Amino acid sequence: MVVGLAAACTDEGDSVPEPGVAGGGGEAGASDGAGGDPAGGAGGGGGLGGTGTGGEAGAAGAVSGGGVGGEAGGASVLGGAGGEAAGGEAGAAGAGGATDPLSTSTVLSVDDVAASPEPYAWFDFKLNVKKLILAGAAETQHIAILWYTVTDGGVGLHYHPKTESVYVIDGTQTDAKGVYGDGAVYFNPPDSGHQITDSSGFFLLAYAAPPDFVNTNLIQEYTPVRIDTTDANLTTTYTFEQPATGVKTYAVPLAAQGGLSAELIETTSADAFAFLGNYLLVLKGSCDIEGETMAKGMLVVAKAIEPQPYQISATAGATCLAMGVSF
Repeated sequence: MVVGLAAACTDEGDSVPEPGVAGGGGEAGASDGAGGDPAGGAGGGGGLGGTGTGGEAGAAGAVSGGGVGGEAGGASVLGGAGGEAAGGEAGAAGAGGATDPLSTSTVLSVDDVAASPEPYAWFDFKLNVKKLILAGAAETQHIAILWYTVTDGGVGLHYHPKTESVYVIDGTQTDAKGVYGDGAVYFNPPDSGHQITDSSGFFLLAYAAPPDFVNTNLIQEYTPVRIDTTDANLTTTYTFEQPATGVKTYAVPLAAQGGLSAELIETTSADAFAFLGNYLLVLKGSCDIEGETMAKGMLVVAKAIEPQPYQISATAGATCLAMGVSF
């Protein structure tokens, strides 16, 4: 299955750092901050808190901001520089631009982020709460990882004008609607709102609009859509459809006006299933995404806010369960 991350807002007076400065256009063998050969595209943007440098061979790294052939590299999620230093060979896709969605996506392991968060470009979102933006920007719809750096972390009351998605990577999150543990995902509808208390760990977020800490009087009564993705009976607990042989899908029932959709995908087929979205998260088993084998916990996030086409299938001999989220 694939899951989506959320966007966040700040209280009045909070300051959110701007993304790092993008690397310059690539001339062959150019200096730090430039791309590769002219066919390699522009240099990658820096992560929050770092300046981008040119991408090695013009190809996007797993979490670096290297340039993609014919296109500018995305923002790096690592602290510091975005790719290898000086420019090198032509970009992987050549002057015509990249056609493989993975080349314009960030690919990382959420388990690795939780185990070793320090190398990533976090910024202080709230007291004892850090955020890592993977796509979009803090003031718009975005996908991010939230990290409560203390065991009893919290975020003040805020309003969600559009749908919010939260997946628990490692830890627990608590609000008035309940306690969410590892593998739980919940979706708060538009015009909802909550205060987070007694929370710790790492969470994958997707916000169709940033949270609003001012207009909390607009919060209406609501019921979150909650799914335990670790449930052994997931595909029988929910009404999965069978769009193709060996493929089952469940469209999460979300409000059409919320600006966010989500789908659970289980496949045992080697034939590719097309998913159009902003991120895919492998929940169980082993999935091949655009021909690349991804184990449990691997996350693919489009650097663009526009949904991207991904081809997903089961690795030979395996069952693939993923969650996809789309703006």
